[in-house]
Formats: sequence, C-alpha cells, structure tokens
Amino acid sequence: MSVLTVTGLSQRFLDKQLYQDASFQVNEADHLGVVGQNGVGKSTLIKILTGSLEPDAGTIVWKKHLNVGYLDQYVNLKPGQTIMEFLRTAFASLYAKEAKMNEIYADYAADPDDELLEKAGTLQQELEANELYDLDTKIETVATGLGLDAIGLDHPVDALSGGQRSKIILAKLLLEKPDMLLLDEPTNYLDVSHVEWLTGWLQEFEGAFIVISHDFDFLEQVTNAILDIEFGTITKYTGSLHQPCGKKRPITRPT
Repeated sequence: MSVLTVTGLSQRFLDKQLYQDASFQVNEADHLGVVGQNGVGKSTLIKILTGSLEPDAGTIVWKKHLNVGYLDQYVNLKPGQTIMEFLRTAFASLYAKEAKMNEIYADYAADPDDELLEKAGTLQQELEANELYDLDTKIETVATGLGLDAIGLDHPVDALSGGQRSKIILAKLLLEKPDMLLLDEPTNYLDVSHVEWLTGWLQEFEGAFIVISHDFDFLEQVTNAILDIEFGTITKYTGSLHQPCGKKRPITRPT
C-alpha cells in the first residue's frame, strides 16, 4: 500500500530544471535511498515532501493519519536543557499521561472515589503497555549507539557543537519511531561504529523511510529501493546499489 504518492512534480532553481513532470510512489515497506550528483535537487525534494517548499507544479499526497518524522537540523533547542531532558521530549505525551495519572491518584487519596481509581488504573495500564518505566533505558541505548554517552547526557544542549547538535536531533527522531522517516545525510558527524549502529537500527525499522546519503556502502545496507535523480527525471528502482568502476547505478528495472 502506498504511503506517499508524488505526481507531476516539477521544480526549477534559477536557470536549472531540477525535475520535470516526475512521479513516483513510496510503499509501506520501502526503505528508499535517494541518489544523484550534487545539485540535482535531492535535499530540495525532502523540503518539498515536508511542505517547507512549494513546488512549481505537482501534487504530494500522504496516506491519512501517517506520522512522518523529519530530520530537521534547525529545530529549536531550549537553553539550559540537558541532552537527557531533550531526548525525553520524544515521549512527551507519555510523561503528560503519567502526570495526569499521579494527579488523579492524589485526588483519590484526598477523596476516595471508585471512578477516579478506575481512570487512574486505565492510564497506568496504558503507560505500562508503552513501557513508560523503561524509557530511560531506551534513551540511553540510542544515545550510546550514536555516541552521545561520550558527551554526557547531563550536558546542556546550548553548549553543543554543530555535529553534536545533529546527533541529538537524530537520536530524538529515532526514539519517536514515526510511521515514516525522512533523513537527509544522517551519517554526517557519525564515527564508523555509530554508522554501523544506525545501519542496524534502520535495517530493523518496520516503517518506511527516505534517506539521502553520499555513503553508498551505507545505502547498500539499509535500502531496498532507490530514487535516482538525473537529467531532470526521478526514477524509482527496486533493489539497491552496486558500484562498477566506482560509479553508482541501480541494479534492477524501474518501477
């Protein structure tokens, strides 16, 4: 089933036509890599898909109620907030429900009422089903996988370098586990061991994703389909990449 349908997409930048009347679909099981030479419009495509850039022509149709996560390097970080506090915002809705549950239990203690107890119990069951009490362990696992433990989870976010900032934004996005991920060069600033960890995480990811990367070895390991942008066209291929004579090329027929 399609989660994203792009039809008749055209985009021009200055005197260059990036794409002309391009169409493709992304399906639920697609782990899709975007490839092409510098300047062909890979990052522009992500901006169009997120709605931050209006295309010259074409339609972008997402599946209804789809939760899409975007690696937004420009997200605002709260001064004074620690890395751990920032990463916990990935589970803000669960922590809000926990606060509500505690409030209801406090009301019950002051004025015992079976209805209050039932409400609190329902919330507690929901929180336990979502592993509320294991969230810090999940956060620490992802943080370690991306090398944030070396910085220290008590480190203030406003004292991070640009590369460290990119890491914590990526970590929060992975913790949120949306239905679909849009990733633009996620391996930037990652050491080899951290790229290996991210590779394993994406291989196990059950949703769809679109990833831009110049690291063809990384793409080879995490993708099962390719969007090739070249000469103003966007072509989707099933399969992954191989690199004869150092040149990328999709290995199977267009779809």
